[in-house]
Amino acid sequence: MTAQSMKPKRITILLLILCLSPTTQRITDATFGQGQHAVDTATVTQSPYLFVWTGDDDEKDSDFLAVIDAQPSSSTYGEIVATLSVGVKATSPHHTEYEFPAGSILFANGWGAGRTFIIDLKNPREPRLVGQFSRTPDYGFPHSFARLPNGNVLVTFQVKSNGYEPPGGMVELTARGEVVRASSADVPGIENKKLLWPYSLTVLPQIDRVVSTSTEMGLPRWASPRSQGSSKHEHTLTDTNLIQIWSLKDLRLLATIPLPPSPNGKAQLNPAEPRLLPDGNLYVNTFNCGLYRVVGLDGSDPKAEFVYSFPGAGTKFECGVPVVLGKFWIQTDPSLPGLIALDVSNPAKPVEVSRLIFEKRFENTHWVAADRSAARVVVTGNNRSWVLIANVDRKTGKLTLDESFRGKGAEHPGIDFDRPSWPHGTTGKGVVHGALFGPTLK
Repeated sequence: MTAQSMKPKRITILLLILCLSPTTQRITDATFGQGQHAVDTATVTQSPYLFVWTGDDDEKDSDFLAVIDAQPSSSTYGEIVATLSVGVKATSPHHTEYEFPAGSILFANGWGAGRTFIIDLKNPREPRLVGQFSRTPDYGFPHSFARLPNGNVLVTFQVKSNGYEPPGGMVELTARGEVVRASSADVPGIENKKLLWPYSLTVLPQIDRVVSTSTEMGLPRWASPRSQGSSKHEHTLTDTNLIQIWSLKDLRLLATIPLPPSPNGKAQLNPAEPRLLPDGNLYVNTFNCGLYRVVGLDGSDPKAEFVYSFPGAGTKFECGVPVVLGKFWIQTDPSLPGLIALDVSNPAKPVEVSRLIFEKRFENTHWVAADRSAARVVVTGNNRSWVLIANVDRKTGKLTLDESFRGKGAEHPGIDFDRPSWPHGTTGKGVVHGALFGPTLK
């Protein structure tokens, strides 16, 4: 959730942009390059690669993107086959996009540097850095990303550029990182602007809506205004319970609504990730391990209803990123540590159908993203040094660990990022955060 709890008109851009290719509809030799790295779409059903956004643990070397062979039939399944050093140290790699972008141009957020990197993944084994940006004239500290039907990216920015104070805003960028339009998250009548930190979002083009959450990440010391009083490792974050609803057409803020109190009185705090369900309903989870349904999104009086609390509610643990796969909501819950799958066929009454508990070494489960072609998910810990894959039964929602996804000769499943060397050099232990499968097979 936070930089501390990892315990974190013209835009300022450092561009190395090359010409971007049009949207790729299927994987071909042109997409991957020629020869042995090309993928045969007639035989492959899984996304062939896993991209893991990684920080250098001691912050002495550059952060990087790791590329893992994610094709189970491959002789190098689970091996790190490539890395891309971004040339910047101590960025605190945080959120990437959750789904592989159609144009193969990935946005990856280095939170501690207030910077987002733009990475070309057309050839997954030879990723290229093609640009980076930090802030717009009005907003700073980009956080989360959502692709739009036109190929642009909608981005939440947590603060204003002037003084790094909330409220932040919503900004539409091109795939090159150029500003298209922007809107403030400010709400007249809300005097405490520390409640207005745009965090994550989902786009609902079919009803002309965007839903965003508001939760404070906590700025690093170099960017923290005196009013925040934060340090690199310690800061009392403001608890929030707000979500915001926007018109996608004109990026106008339509409503700011609170999540109502939960049975334990705290599960409504710190909204995390909004996700669309298959039947058109929308859920929002919270870092305090609550789950809410948002109703009336296409009308003038939207509301949120409490529907569920996870085991971590009322504990010191933060429930992080969820994913929707079919009729199942899959939630990371570090209090287990592990995953919980809910059947959301009845959005008013979700039902737990499976629980996957990891060994203690896989603590602080935080991030999950889906390979939809293969009904599996990648799982990482919040700034930990492991990566797991779990399989999801499409009919029952049963979660099982992929025991074959492991390093050569390893006694335990998963890929260990605590290692001395990488394809880009001998830089030591890595800590991971965002991860995603790709490319998406058609």
